Amino acid sequence: MKIVYRILVCCVVVCITAACSSSAHIVIRDNTNYDLTAEFIPSSLLEKNITHLLKQKSEHADGQSVFNVQELKEAFTKEGISVQDIALQGAMGLRFVCTVPQTHELLKDVIGYDKKERKAVLRISPENIVSFLEILPQESRDFIDMLMAPLFTGDAIPPAEYEELIGAAYGKKIAAELRNAEFTLTVDVPYKVQTARISPAGTVTVQTKTEKTSRALIRIPLLELLCTVGMIEVQMQ
Repeated sequence: MKIVYRILVCCVVVCITAACSSSAHIVIRDNTNYDLTAEFIPSSLLEKNITHLLKQKSEHADGQSVFNVQELKEAFTKEGISVQDIALQGAMGLRFVCTVPQTHELLKDVIGYDKKERKAVLRISPENIVSFLEILPQESRDFIDMLMAPLFTGDAIPPAEYEELIGAAYGKKIAAELRNAEFTLTVDVPYKVQTARISPAGTVTVQTKTEKTSRALIRIPLLELLCTVGMIEVQMQ
């Protein structure tokens, strides 16, 4: 279990920092639980490097995914999260679909939804990232520290300086991918959004899904996201 958790955290965090295709989709409802879909597809360069490293440590075979579906399901189920589907893509790709209770501890500082005012607020900060990481073993959290990202450590590092740091540690090609990458978050809400804004970094656009629902498409440059030591906030009303 420790190996699986370490690989899981390593891949998710390195996927974020190494410019894979990273996205998440949250569906907010009035009187039921929230649906969450997350997808991580690493660049071919990242996948090649990580699988080579795992082979050297005799922890990986050709064509084998670094993820164990059954152990992932058991881990999240233990935390009160209902897993709907886990799909593996290549050696490191992962698509994860689950349902999270509205009252789950992990969501309290991330999603604020006021049904009466028809307003949703999403917050990303080092504090609520740490809340998520706390469900993982200490070995996994130690692994994340190796990436030195301000979002995880709380230490202020300008984006340009962090890019240089990644380049020195993992190579210029990985740093170049990071520079051009972004994290995409799609949020569906059960009302028509009139105004939407994000601060201090990123963009948000709103689409009308039906007469009573809207979809917000949020894009955040990964360098800006990883160097966040304050809070990125999205408001939809």
